[in-house]
Amino acid sequence: MSGPVIVEGFASIAVIPLIFAGLIALLFWRTVVPRQLRGLQVAFETGPMRYEVHTVTESFSEARDLLRSRGMRFGVATYLFALTGALLLFFEYIIYAQGWSDGFHAPNISLALILIILPAVISSGSSLGAQIIKPIGHGKAKMQESSRARNTAYFALTFIWFLGVGLFYSILGTWNVAFTHRLSASLLLAFSPSIVAYGRVMGTSWQALRQSSSQIARGNPSPFHNHAPNARQQLIARIVHLNTLAMPIVAINTLLSLIAIIVSPELFTHSDQVINLPEYREQATIMEEGGMLGFFLIELFSNIPDPGLRVPLVTSILLFLLLNVALVGFLFVYEVARILFLDVQDVSGRGGIRLADSRLLRAERSQQARVLNFCFTGFAGQSMLLLALAMITFWDSSFLPQGAECGNWQGTLCTYVEKDAMEELTWMLASGGQICFLLIWLTSLQVGSKLDDISFDASISEQRQMLTKMEDMIYLKQRPFTELIAQDRWTRAIEFYDEILNPTEISTQGLDLLRQTGAKMQLFAGLNRWEEAEENAVSLLALQAGRDAQVARLILAAASLCQRDLPEAAPRLALLNKSDVEAARLQWFASVLDTKRKVPSVSQPILGIDPLMRRNIDLLERTAEGNPRGNTTYRNRPADRLMLLGDCARMRLDGRSEEALSMLESFMKKHEENADLPTTAWSQGRVVAALLHLDANRPNTAVRIARDLRANEPRHPHVRSLVRILNELGLLEGMATEPTKMTLLVDSEGDWMRDWPILHTVHVSPRLGSTASRKHAGRANAWIVHSKEQSVSKFYNRKNLWKKIPYDGENQPPHGLYLHLYGIITTVAGMPVDLGLPSGISIEDLRARGLI
Repeated sequence: MSGPVIVEGFASIAVIPLIFAGLIALLFWRTVVPRQLRGLQVAFETGPMRYEVHTVTESFSEARDLLRSRGMRFGVATYLFALTGALLLFFEYIIYAQGWSDGFHAPNISLALILIILPAVISSGSSLGAQIIKPIGHGKAKMQESSRARNTAYFALTFIWFLGVGLFYSILGTWNVAFTHRLSASLLLAFSPSIVAYGRVMGTSWQALRQSSSQIARGNPSPFHNHAPNARQQLIARIVHLNTLAMPIVAINTLLSLIAIIVSPELFTHSDQVINLPEYREQATIMEEGGMLGFFLIELFSNIPDPGLRVPLVTSILLFLLLNVALVGFLFVYEVARILFLDVQDVSGRGGIRLADSRLLRAERSQQARVLNFCFTGFAGQSMLLLALAMITFWDSSFLPQGAECGNWQGTLCTYVEKDAMEELTWMLASGGQICFLLIWLTSLQVGSKLDDISFDASISEQRQMLTKMEDMIYLKQRPFTELIAQDRWTRAIEFYDEILNPTEISTQGLDLLRQTGAKMQLFAGLNRWEEAEENAVSLLALQAGRDAQVARLILAAASLCQRDLPEAAPRLALLNKSDVEAARLQWFASVLDTKRKVPSVSQPILGIDPLMRRNIDLLERTAEGNPRGNTTYRNRPADRLMLLGDCARMRLDGRSEEALSMLESFMKKHEENADLPTTAWSQGRVVAALLHLDANRPNTAVRIARDLRANEPRHPHVRSLVRILNELGLLEGMATEPTKMTLLVDSEGDWMRDWPILHTVHVSPRLGSTASRKHAGRANAWIVHSKEQSVSKFYNRKNLWKKIPYDGENQPPHGLYLHLYGIITTVAGMPVDLGLPSGISIEDLRARGLI
């Protein structure tokens, strides 16, 4: 055979590569990939120099479930396309090499090129986007899935990048650069984002990967694998360890080789002994032979007289030197996944890629799918392209059709898939990955050397599960924070929190961290400090792997709605039990905020009989009418109490403080002997009564109430705020700072005005002098625009309502209004929370959609 040709038309033998490629790709996907993705782990920081390591996929079925999840569809398709395309090329070569065909079948080659090139382009765009677009969860715990806007940004970025590559190709043409170099340089630029991503991921994680694989290979547990490994795990770890050790050597060889061919390429000329070998093909540069190391190994192995030993030995070594990047990126894509999941770049190296908050990787399937999706789209496509290039160009492109062998493709595809250009592109892509790895690896050595000083605990999860079962016996059964807050027993709740912060038993450390995180989550939610409640809810989910975490998920969904982040709220709401009344209220409020969203049919019946929903709907209708007071009777329930206090705030804005005080005192007198919720112990109600007395110019009465509250509830956040207000008015001495910092932001140290819109997302600021504070107030509660002179009914449906807020630097809202200007009220485990009432809501639209 002189060489392969492009066989036009359909031949029966051409079906064989298609069948084998499809079957092997499917078998590979259904068995090999899930098995390799068992034992994915994530590490997240729980203290100074202390990390917890948790397993995400403990079994084959869990790995399969992860691969089937919604966020994995695109990555699965990309991976299968690339794999099928490479296998199709391979089997086309096999049937040609066996003499069953005169060449490569045009339909199969066309399909293979499409299946390889398309994932390669996606790989470049995915890698570019991951490195440029701010990742979800960076700087703030978020759990939103890829939104349409984010996907559009990735697509636009990829389009602009390849447009720039085309411009670069044109510029090289104006400089009269040879076609071969112009084409290879442009393609190198096109796929460089994937190369850089490879270098960043592998370079920063090399130390952790080396240490862990070394210990497992010796049969010992590692910091990331707390069990003694079995024989299979030891074998895999040995392969990974050897490859890891070889990576810096290969990279240094690449760098020195590039320097050598630039400075003095004529030094590397093979001896006559090598040139006379029958299998030897002269190469354009030593880079096509694996660099300096490959050059000298060829010279060494030329002394082996037996070609049956010499040829496979040389071929395997050169393939490894040339394709180390592709092997790691594709065959070792699972190790890349383990590295990205483990998320130890910050402590193992410098300059890595962070795709999501490590706590989210522990708790949320959508984020696990997102990271794994990047592994397949960002690495497999580019690596498969490199493997395909190696197959058609290895050993002087003996199996690459050229000239007349191309047939009808001679003037089209074969013009670009040209021998010299493809060979040059192959070693440039391989070298680029090695150089990027080497640069990151060198800068990360000093950081990674400190890994031994960090404690990685891979057994804490099992210990915590065991202790959780005995929690009631260890701590005695205590009331949850949500119950204490619902009863307005804030001082007891904070004292309980203080006890949790100072544990006495070292043996219960894992459980103590869980309890502290859960306590902070509930307290911050009770204070409507949603940013911090969200952060702790994410941490809680991570610590207990999402098990028994309905309260945390409710808080996460409520936090997204309070932050008005509807794309983030969607996946969080989807995880809730839609037949639960508390979850159903959040579903309803999400539909109020998002005109395209509907209340799930399962949630509608329970909402129809929920008394709190009727009060929330009444509030929306009263807002459209500008009526601050409801006509319904307030029940002595935690949520109804907040609704009552919210109406008192609206009546204050309407100049009806005396009427509000009478309404509040009447309610408190009626229920002062209630067995479950006596109003005599309702401190927040008394705080609002004191504020109403201030409005009526009765400061002495307000001071008397405040002194009594300070004596009985000294750690109650609202009491502390009342005392501070009276202190600023010169009526009462101040209080010491709350050591636990469980207060409203205005009562804590620091620049509260700057942080208020971020932390108190649904509470209007105590000061409304700045434009930023008024914009935030409009998003928090539309009633802030209401006054005796203007009604909220005129402006509530305007997005720019904040411009009509009648307060500025000199004219401020009533004292302490932020303490009880509530909007839509719901509950989390019985604890009432405020969701606010933003401007821009159309009552007519809500009626048309059947929401009110």
